[in-house]
Amino acid sequence: MTLIVSSDPDVVEAELLGGKLFCPSCNGVLRKWAHARSRTIRMRDCTKTLCPRRSRCSDCFKTSVLLPDYLLVRRVDEAAVIGSALVQKAEGLGHRKIAANICRPETTVRGWLRRFREKLEILLERFTNWALVLDVTLSEIAPAGSLFADALSAIGIAVRSLSIRFGPSPPWSQMSVMCGGRLLSNTNSPFPAPS
Repeated sequence: MTLIVSSDPDVVEAELLGGKLFCPSCNGVLRKWAHARSRTIRMRDCTKTLCPRRSRCSDCFKTSVLLPDYLLVRRVDEAAVIGSALVQKAEGLGHRKIAANICRPETTVRGWLRRFREKLEILLERFTNWALVLDVTLSEIAPAGSLFADALSAIGIAVRSLSIRFGPSPPWSQMSVMCGGRLLSNTNSPFPAPS
């Protein structure tokens, strides 16, 4: 199991010690439980090594990997890089041009775009729900021209609403938190619901 948490390790440690992180399975309190395996992450302009914190539920004893909010589940690239590719696609660029622009393999970018396209309806629904919950003055989201663009628009409006309500932070990190890192996930794990 994976849980998206703050990108600041000190904050995560304090939340674990203070009993402020909860099990995605049963809502029990998460406690420290070593670290996950080390992995290389491709950032916008560099690579970095990350050894994510693990936690264990005090009730059901399941363990969770705590991923920083700038990542998505099962992706090597940071969320901002993937988000940049999605925006460029909505602007009409093809996967080859996008791959050249962000210095990533064509097959990787094509995979992101395909996976996003496969999840368009659920992404549109979930992020529209987030936007409506976070901004009670919002009654609907105007169509952006295509289902792909509509889903990105819903993500943008939800992230904007979250920033207005709780303060600014990197938009793709907020998106990762809102979808539990599962934007491009190929599992049946449900997205977190607005609460």
